[in-house]
Amino acid sequence: MSKRDKLGLHKIIEEKCLILLSNSIESALSPKNNKTELIGNLRRDIETLKHLIRLENELGIIKEKTYLSLSHLLQDISMMATGWHKFSQTQNLQK
Repeated sequence: MSKRDKLGLHKIIEEKCLILLSNSIESALSPKNNKTELIGNLRRDIETLKHLIRLENELGIIKEKTYLSLSHLLQDISMMATGWHKFSQTQNLQK
């Protein structure tokens, strides 16, 4: 990977991954009444990461095989976050 790619788009993706990790931990440890908004932000960040990785593939920074592997993992993460968000919404409605 070229220095330009490592310090450009790829660096942004790495930072976004760290933000996702931080947000997911914050969501897990927050009180029930705050979870819905935090998980919503988490879902938004996951979608942003999906688009950044797709862009990296389209620009030829990463190989197709790497892109397919990452996109599959991100789809799984996205589905889990969506389920978590729906669950937290139903918990808030029951109160």
